[in-house]
Amino acid sequence: MDNLLIIVTFVLFVSILIIGSQLARIIGARRRAQLLADNLLQKRCDRIAGILHLISDRYMPIQTKMILTEFLISGLTHLQKMNKKESHEATLNEMTHVASLMKAGKYTLNQERVSSKAHLDKVNEGLTVLPTFLKGLTTQGQLDKGIALKQVEQIRFMRQLATTDFLSHIAQQDLDADRLSQARERYLSALAGLEKFVSVESSKEEIEKLQYKISRLDQKLHTKMKAQKQEHTATRSN
Repeated sequence: MDNLLIIVTFVLFVSILIIGSQLARIIGARRRAQLLADNLLQKRCDRIAGILHLISDRYMPIQTKMILTEFLISGLTHLQKMNKKESHEATLNEMTHVASLMKAGKYTLNQERVSSKAHLDKVNEGLTVLPTFLKGLTTQGQLDKGIALKQVEQIRFMRQLATTDFLSHIAQQDLDADRLSQARERYLSALAGLEKFVSVESSKEEIEKLQYKISRLDQKLHTKMKAQKQEHTATRSN
């Protein structure tokens, strides 16, 4: 009887050890998975915050900005609770304020335009990652697929708009230096890019502005060529 009791006790002890070891492994695996998920979320939040600070509202669809802002608020709130740190507080407060203004219709748009190749490259780099991010939210059930597709098309247009603004900036420099033909070529190139997005409502105004600039430039070129021809004729007559 004593031997049986010893055996039963030993079996129970071993079983407890095995169960405890398995539970420890499960808990450890869950903690590691949570840590990895939090690290990934931290990187995504840092990336999104960087994009929101870098890209002006001229190149950021307002609905996309709201989606990114709300994601950032949710992500930073979670990280702050998990890490028990205040390192995210400044960004969290800023994004909460921005979201509040947008929802109230009181947000003032920052219409800063691209004026250098380096700036254009940074804007393009930031916008390029957004379609993948939005599709990820759709896959996770956090964003309606129709909304995501519409925003992706808007973002593609914004990339072209940034390129158009850069070409227009260079064209203005050509105009200032009286290089009318070069300016015209740049405007035409910018217009061709925009015309690929005629289905985007906001493209119409930009296209009309460029068409007007080209029309004015054509008049200047015509006047210049006419003056040169008259000057050439007068020189030959003399």
